[in-house]
Order: sequence, then C-alpha cells, then structure tokens
Amino acid sequence: MAALATVLQAIDERVSLKHVHRRLQAFARVLIVGTFMDDALRVMCDYRGQAATMKSVGWGVSLPPGSQAAVQSLMPSVFIATQTIGVLLILTRLAPQAGCLVLVAWAGVHPFMYAQQKNLEFLLESVTIIGGLLILLTSERAIATRERLLSGGGGVLGTPAEQKEAQANEKNQLLFAGRLMLCAVFVYYSVKMSIERVQALLGGPINHEDPIHALFALFVLLLLVSGTGLIIVGIKSRWCAMGLALVMGCAALYKHPWFITMWSSNSFKLDFVVGYEDVQVDAWLYSDHQRYFFFQQLSTVGALLQLVAHGPGQFSVDEADAESITITSITSKGAD
Repeated sequence: MAALATVLQAIDERVSLKHVHRRLQAFARVLIVGTFMDDALRVMCDYRGQAATMKSVGWGVSLPPGSQAAVQSLMPSVFIATQTIGVLLILTRLAPQAGCLVLVAWAGVHPFMYAQQKNLEFLLESVTIIGGLLILLTSERAIATRERLLSGGGGVLGTPAEQKEAQANEKNQLLFAGRLMLCAVFVYYSVKMSIERVQALLGGPINHEDPIHALFALFVLLLLVSGTGLIIVGIKSRWCAMGLALVMGCAALYKHPWFITMWSSNSFKLDFVVGYEDVQVDAWLYSDHQRYFFFQQLSTVGALLQLVAHGPGQFSVDEADAESITITSITSKGAD
C-alpha cells in the first residue's frame, strides 16, 4: 500500500489525476448513453420502417384494425421520447438520477419490444448496460447527497454516523448489483467460447480450424474467464474492466463495421438478428442494424469504464478491508 501511494504521488507530481478522472467519467457517461442516442436518431430517421417492425412483431394484433395501426404508429414516438429524455437528463445533469432510471427501464424492456428475448447475446448486453447505469446512478446519488449536506439540507433520519453508514450500505449494495450485472454478457461469451473449444476437441463442427487460430481462441477464452471472474469477486476489477473495455471496443469495430458496409452495393443476410437469419437485405438496411449493435457494444465499453471510474465498492476483495485509494482522493491538483 505504501509503494502504491508513492507511485501515485510521483504520477500526481506530473499529471492532474483528478482532471484525468473527470475526463474518464465524462467519456464513460457519453459512451454508455451512446446506444440510446443512436437508437433514438435511427428510429426518427426510419419512422415508417419502425412502425412496420412493430406490426411484424405483432404489437396491437388483438386490437381492432383501426386501433392496431394507431398503436403501431405511436410506439416509435414513445421510443424516441423515452430515450431522448433519459439521455438529456444525464448529459445536461438536470436530473441525472431520473435519467439513469429512465434508461434502466428502457434497456430492460427494449429486447421484448422488438421480440428479441430469444437473442441471448442481445438480452445480456442490455443487462450489462443496466449494470453500468446502476454504477453511474450510484455516483450521481453520492454527488447529490454531498451537495445536499454542503448546502445544509437534511439527510436520512438518525445521527450523522447512522446516516453515513446507511448511505454507505446503500451505495455498496447498488455498486455490487451493478458490478454483477456488468459481467452478464461476458459470462455468456465465456460459456459460448468454452462450448466451442470443447466441440473442437471432440471433433465438432470447428475441429478443422488451424492450430494458430485454436491457440489464439484458447488464449482469449482464458483472459475472458479470468477477467470476468476477477471483476465478479472484486480483485483488480478496475484493471480487468479497462482490459475488457479495450477488447470490446476493438470487437465492435471488427464485428459491426457499418461504416464500411454502408457503401457496398452487395446484399447481406441479417444473421445476427433473431428471426431474420435467412433474410437477404440491401447494404443500407444491413448497415443500419450493424450500427445499432456497434453502438450497443460501445455502451458496454462505457459500462465497463463506469467501473474503472468509480471502483467496485466495499463488497469486493479489493476494498473489503480498507477504504479504497481513489483517484480523486490521492491528488491535490484540480481540486474543487
């Protein structure tokens, strides 16, 4: 611990860590709401197509014909308004806690609105984003509490010590829930890749892959499993979250290159959208769906960076026995 403090002090003499920390917080906040901003814009630009999608997935089918069309046409407006309000409340800081709750609710129902509840990867990415939003909500609640106390406002009932303990418990419980949910999609990737490795060993459909690819896949699997496990138990979770964020960022660029396919004259299969695997579409529609999944993965990066910025909380090995040394507490530069 003394060695860490010495290193941090040496860095602090050259770099304003609080300034870096604030930029990381702001960057993570923008990334995590990125998918909601993009989806609201995407729905707005393709309103008729979204209304047709609502019809194709069966919304309003039990209503009279006239009411069916009205409901299906109105639903995209609700989608745009919900996401836009949530994003603006967070980015403008008018009511960031309310904004977090709005986006948590939307992320929870979104897969079901588009009949993607059988798309496990899509569903668990939504859970991961919710985890990041809960970590952001924890930070916003702490800021609001601090501002209320500084302004002389009252807190919860009880003595100051009891108030502090109650707020710390609430914060740590919310951080713990957010950290567990943050790992949802990575647990899925770990299980999926493990099954693929077992199939390869037992002579399954991927048993003819070249040895270099097999070794690389095994290496990635080991890193993914170890990183996810360390985040769950709270050991070096900030470093692990940073590593996974870098991997997810690169994976988004590789798996969903919408900025390349949008210029193509070819047609593509929507093989990553459940229920549309054999549907052949033009490059524009394919890129539109790719763009959605691209920004969803970037929001996963933002969720991971929330953990990097705010830490795992007391329900972790890193911080179980002592107060964590946070970036904001070890620097004197850039102080408020």
